[in-house]
Amino acid sequence: METKTMPVRRKDFIWREVDGETVIISSDNKLMHVLNETATMIWLLLDGNHDQDSIAEIVAAEFGGSLEIVKKDLNDCMEQLRALNLLEV
Repeated sequence: METKTMPVRRKDFIWREVDGETVIISSDNKLMHVLNETATMIWLLLDGNHDQDSIAEIVAAEFGGSLEIVKKDLNDCMEQLRALNLLEV
């Protein structure tokens, strides 16, 4: 998996951060997704200015996790976001 690309969240989805979690609603209002605190931090960093490596470093620093484990978990999270069509292609 290429980790130097700058992943970006889709701009046509409505989302709000509420109590540390993020609620995402599809543009056609048919689907809603709720992200936990960690996934919310990742979602906020999916702005096209951070590659996966830098996102992993930020998340590891924030939550005190092993960088190796965070990179694996981030990769899993990115795969789920792609599968849900929440990222720009």
